[in-house]
Amino acid sequence: MKFEREFFYDEVRDGFYIPGIIKRTWAVELTVLAELDRICKKYDIPYYAVGGTLLGAVRDGNFIPWDDDIDIMMLRSDYNRFVQVVEKELPEELGFRALEINHDFYRLWGALGKQVIGFESEVLRKYHECPFGVSIDIFKIDELPINPEDEELQKNILNMFSVVFQIIEKNDKSRLLFKELQEIETLLQINFDRGRDLRPQVAYLMDRIFQEYNGNQGEWLAVMPFYFDQGICKYPKSAFDKSKRIPFCGMELPIPGNYDAVLKAEFGDYHKKVKAGGIHDYPCTKTLKKKLQDFLGVEWDSDYHFSEEDLVRPKIQNFRDMLLSIVEFHMASQKQLLEEYVRGDISSCLSRLSAMQEEAIAFGNAIEQKKREGSKSISLVEEYCEALYHAYQSLMGSKEEGKDKEEGREEICFPKDFSPSLQKELQRTLKNPLACLKKLRVALKEEFKKQVVFLPHTVKHFASLRPLVDALLQDEEIDCKIIPIPYYDKYGDGTLKELHYEGKEFSKEYKIIDCRSYDFSIELPDCIVINSPYDEYNPVWTVDSAFYSKELKKYSNKLVYLPWFVTDEIDPKNEEDGKAFTNMEYYVTVPGLFHSDLTIVQSEGMKKAYLAKIEEFAGKDIKKKMEKKISGAGSCLLGEKAGQGIKEVVECVKAFALKK
Repeated sequence: MKFEREFFYDEVRDGFYIPGIIKRTWAVELTVLAELDRICKKYDIPYYAVGGTLLGAVRDGNFIPWDDDIDIMMLRSDYNRFVQVVEKELPEELGFRALEINHDFYRLWGALGKQVIGFESEVLRKYHECPFGVSIDIFKIDELPINPEDEELQKNILNMFSVVFQIIEKNDKSRLLFKELQEIETLLQINFDRGRDLRPQVAYLMDRIFQEYNGNQGEWLAVMPFYFDQGICKYPKSAFDKSKRIPFCGMELPIPGNYDAVLKAEFGDYHKKVKAGGIHDYPCTKTLKKKLQDFLGVEWDSDYHFSEEDLVRPKIQNFRDMLLSIVEFHMASQKQLLEEYVRGDISSCLSRLSAMQEEAIAFGNAIEQKKREGSKSISLVEEYCEALYHAYQSLMGSKEEGKDKEEGREEICFPKDFSPSLQKELQRTLKNPLACLKKLRVALKEEFKKQVVFLPHTVKHFASLRPLVDALLQDEEIDCKIIPIPYYDKYGDGTLKELHYEGKEFSKEYKIIDCRSYDFSIELPDCIVINSPYDEYNPVWTVDSAFYSKELKKYSNKLVYLPWFVTDEIDPKNEEDGKAFTNMEYYVTVPGLFHSDLTIVQSEGMKKAYLAKIEEFAGKDIKKKMEKKISGAGSCLLGEKAGQGIKEVVECVKAFALKK
């Protein structure tokens, strides 16, 4: 199967964050499903979507956002026919595992999937750059007993097997295990081979019990592992009298004719969207990744690992800061000049004025390189130099009056020793440079505004920044720049794939700056705003490495991260939010969050969720440090929502970007 590249990117759907690596497993599952569909069509074998796959197909024609697998089911007779033909039909990289074929298999359903794992390029290309062994589950539908007493007996026996299974899974070889085994052996007149793995033996016997009432013409069917254990997935036989195909992720998926009864049997009111509670084995990629690591037999780790050095940042002084600090230095020097004058230390005054004049000339040359000749600040620097020159000349004249002509030595010259007219003239002349500096400071702030640089990578995700950009463009104190940055898709082994640049696709109402023409090392902007926090740790795509957060903080004192998305609110203590909280690792335990000086999330509640995930990831001490770096001001994506919308985000960013 082929997919548009956008299919594989992280997204938020129904308020739930879906990481790109899950999308890759979806793509593999769909490819495997297409192969199963081909085989079933060839041999006229009916099958049906079940579980979350059926629910997603009926509801949206898509995966449920918090589902990570594909489930199908077959009537037992159809399943048996499928088992007989499947292996000879599969390409070599796919495999089918089932109790009927594999003596070491112990799951109560079949699994069809990609059995080649690792980074073999040909297989990666065919299976959408997913290095894992991904399967779809095939459940069997069996008849239930007509007689309620028989059904109760069947359940009791199956529960005995279930207890044994649970004890074995815990690797518990206690007396309880042998007691349970003996009870089953006595009841069913069988013998377990205790020298072999007990799990396949138990699973095989359970599967035989599932089939015990097939062919009895009962009215009810069930997916037995779920029915006897949870009391769900019991269907009227008539639900399967007919079937139909409906759209699902670009293909046609068969579903039971009476899918309503099938869905109600598992979900009850399936029209109400409810996130599956708890994490259980979600996401499947965790287990699959562990298997890949074991298979490779080497240290392979694609995850970000926090270091306290990530919270350390260099102190940056940009051109604007440098200019204003020089002005402040000269203003302080002017005050010292006046103090020296009052003390009568004319020689020190002259030395200071001479040095200040040389510095002012260099200062003016530096500004001239940035601003063309004739700008207000350059004119004021020239005016300042002129004032320094006049002050110097005036003091030189006063110095001549302070010489002892008889002894030829210089005396301390106090202002009171000068004539009133000279005192007045000197005071005016010495204060002129300070007045020039005050005007120069204002002009520099006007001409060299605080520079805030936005680095969106896609037009789509610019939506999370656009209202903030619009507000800052109206602010006279801020020079707002939009610099779209390139990004790459990735191969399954992490190497770079296609380059994408969307700079030309942005609205013409904005002045777009080519990232190649903007030198961060020279500009050193006051604030950089990003909305991609992953650096190299998103397995599906990455921005160009020059724009990783760890690089950007070398060029600005203020790195701000605004997520490109909002999700439903997440309560780490609520089991229903278990999967959502688990998936927070894909966008919280990433470098951008820790390198940034400020992260603005959608609410105070989500700030608590972020901090809970950070504590889980890096510990309590780091959580405390990050509390100061995360704001729950809101998101521009929430529009005018009171207390957490555009207004609050703009105020938060302005307060942070404009503060000294």
